[in-house]
Amino acid sequence: MANEKHDACGVPHQCQREIPTWLVLLDNVPTLILFGLGAVLVGRLWWPLAALFLVYCGAAILLFWGRICPYCPHFGTRACPCGYGVLAPRFFRSRVGTEGKDFRTVFRRNIGIMFPCWLVPLGIGLMLLWRERSLELMVLLGVFCLVGFVAIPLISLLVGCRACEIKDQCPWMGRR
Repeated sequence: MANEKHDACGVPHQCQREIPTWLVLLDNVPTLILFGLGAVLVGRLWWPLAALFLVYCGAAILLFWGRICPYCPHFGTRACPCGYGVLAPRFFRSRVGTEGKDFRTVFRRNIGIMFPCWLVPLGIGLMLLWRERSLELMVLLGVFCLVGFVAIPLISLLVGCRACEIKDQCPWMGRR
């Protein structure tokens, strides 16, 4: 709101808010499980590809921290449900308020770096399932899809991002 007073960190009512460790874990453990399941799926095609996939996932998280987090008002605070607000400043400097670049725009422009972590294993899993039609592969792909396309979004919607006061700036939560 235009007339709402912001605290020193730039986020209304957030400077004192600390996300509890259980919520940070709830937000990150399913993502790590997704990366692991994705590596297993990708590795079924060719095992060295699984290692490459995990390296990409790690690099994508670092790129996320460097390209998106510095523009977030939670940068440098414990108000980030992912915990990235505390981790990203160890590697990158804040760009909150950088002229012409707001969090929403930067997020939309750069979130694609994370897409291969979901789409590559999905595509490889579907291709392998078409070739093999094994129950084991079907279960693995099904669990991957449940974690990546159901559990992670639901955790964000119902827990992690639910009480976030900047969700109107977030393309994920502030859909208009």
